[in-house]
Amino acid sequence: MTANLLTRPKPANIMVQLSGVFLQSFRDRHSVVIGRTRSGKTVFTGKVLEGLQELNTHTIFVDPKHDKDFAHLGTICHSPIQVYEQLLLKNPAIVFRPSADENKKEELDRMVELVFSLQRKAGFKRTKRVIAIDEIQLFAKKGSSKAIEMIWTVGAGLGIVGMALTQRIQLLNETAWSQSENKVIFCIEDRIEYLKSRNLQHYVDLQEFFNDSVNKYWFYYTRGDGEWKKHKPVSLNKPKRKGSLTLSRW
Repeated sequence: MTANLLTRPKPANIMVQLSGVFLQSFRDRHSVVIGRTRSGKTVFTGKVLEGLQELNTHTIFVDPKHDKDFAHLGTICHSPIQVYEQLLLKNPAIVFRPSADENKKEELDRMVELVFSLQRKAGFKRTKRVIAIDEIQLFAKKGSSKAIEMIWTVGAGLGIVGMALTQRIQLLNETAWSQSENKVIFCIEDRIEYLKSRNLQHYVDLQEFFNDSVNKYWFYYTRGDGEWKKHKPVSLNKPKRKGSLTLSRW
């Protein structure tokens, strides 16, 4: 009997929740998340930050694109001083939208300086904080960034952990890549030769899997133990936060 190929079931693209151990790793260690547009990176990042907030971890999401998909992640601030005011109030969930012009790099530097200054003071030293930076390459022109260097080199000692987001590994600041034990890779467009040069031949071998639309939103990850694994897409449950507060620019 000839099999009916038209009715052959497709592999189930089952979505799952992120485990507590997975989230704790992002709370305690620096991370990078790489994926092209519509790869699942945005949903994943939102779920990680929501999960961290449930673990009583304070989060700051730096949103240079002013993306409404991240608005639910906290009080929206438009300047370093507004962020600082929310930090003084011990607001655990902040979204920082820097200027859209060339001042964004300096604004990030100033915001991070204020966070570090406060983190050293009584009443704030025990706060666990994750600073996630979307499109991190926008803040590291020519490869240098005071804020990124501060977070990824001395931040962990103060309870501050970084999370860098970008579309290609080649766009990442070298410090962020080398100092991050957590690495998450969705479907990306880096050249095969470049991936091999970063010792990612094992990812190259799986590109057909990640490029297949059946496996959309799957990702490849390591938590710093030298072991890389495939992970099913994260659940698309609606955000628990009902809305966000946006502070005035003035």
